[in-house]
Amino acid sequence: MAGFRNLRWAPAGTDPRRARLRTAVRPPQPAATAPHSVRRAAAACYTPAVLHVASDVTALLQRREVSAYEQRLARSAYAYGVDLRRTAWLESSRFGDPLMRAVDHKWNAMVADLTGSILQDPSRTAPLSLMEEIAHIARLLRAPMPALRLLVRGMAPARWPIATPLGTTKGAVHWLVIDVEKLLVLPAHERAFAIGGALGHLQCDHGPVFAAHLMSDRSERGLGLVRTLLRPWSQVGIFSADRGGLIACGDLGAALSALRAHAETRAPWLPSVPALELREASLADFDRSTTMARLRVLLARHLQADQAPSLASPNAPPAPDDQDHEPDTSDAPAADGPARNPYRRAAAPAHEEKPPARDEEMERALVGAWSLARCDARLTRRLGLL
Repeated sequence: MAGFRNLRWAPAGTDPRRARLRTAVRPPQPAATAPHSVRRAAAACYTPAVLHVASDVTALLQRREVSAYEQRLARSAYAYGVDLRRTAWLESSRFGDPLMRAVDHKWNAMVADLTGSILQDPSRTAPLSLMEEIAHIARLLRAPMPALRLLVRGMAPARWPIATPLGTTKGAVHWLVIDVEKLLVLPAHERAFAIGGALGHLQCDHGPVFAAHLMSDRSERGLGLVRTLLRPWSQVGIFSADRGGLIACGDLGAALSALRAHAETRAPWLPSVPALELREASLADFDRSTTMARLRVLLARHLQADQAPSLASPNAPPAPDDQDHEPDTSDAPAADGPARNPYRRAAAPAHEEKPPARDEEMERALVGAWSLARCDARLTRRLGLL
């Protein structure tokens, strides 16, 4: 009702066509006896109500920076060093900047073109088990959690791969286009290798390279030129993705089996990749690295912790303090002993065990393991990049 008291009509002498309802919200007037400074301060403090969005932009930007730093640190532990340096140069160079900007400008048009004919509606989601597996591998790689888009049913595998990474520059968009039906029928190691390889591509910022090839194919012009220009990046980026697939599998034999099973089936618009023998040799070298040695030890400990018996076994006998007995409500001390402790039934404070100064198990696992620099150097000599 307070608002209606401040509603006033225009003066009666004015033109009726110009009469309007004025909402003059007048500030409360101080008493006439108050000093002039007090009245001015009261009028200045009265401001119209403004709706503010409760969002801490600074904290959001800090979390994004920390997440991006963790991803860069994680990918530097397994990715091919030449691939990381070339990708960083591509996004900031005079040669690659126009091409990458074109990917950003045409992204929305490509999404509109794919939706309906190639991709299902964004409201359609993958099965929960598959999403949990993708999230598990993403946490294992410290990769960005992508937006899942599903292919329409009946898509030919020769036209679209099972898992396709797409994205824009600077990590603004991360898409993982998957064929749910084909992924679910794959063996577990092949599915893990495909998902790990696609997430490795996204983590190493290969999404714009795939998007550039797809845009050229959809426009039916310039695919050969784009493939030739981006060949130096696609030829080395596949090795980082293969290492991501090996980490997801955890076993060299399973990773090589998955690699051979899907090496021949490739969509015509995908970037060119090196020979299968080079990829197999690269995986064999990386399997001997310190990264894989640490990963095996940590996974074994995690599995052992999951299978360890619970501290409170249901078959264990109850503690002496927990046995049923007649409660003693008297406050007097016992005649043949010291005063009764009222806190004796309280749980004992948990003593946290300090981690050992040396991890002997990890040290034994790292004996004879190769450094990542050695694996990269052997791969660089095979590719003839020196």
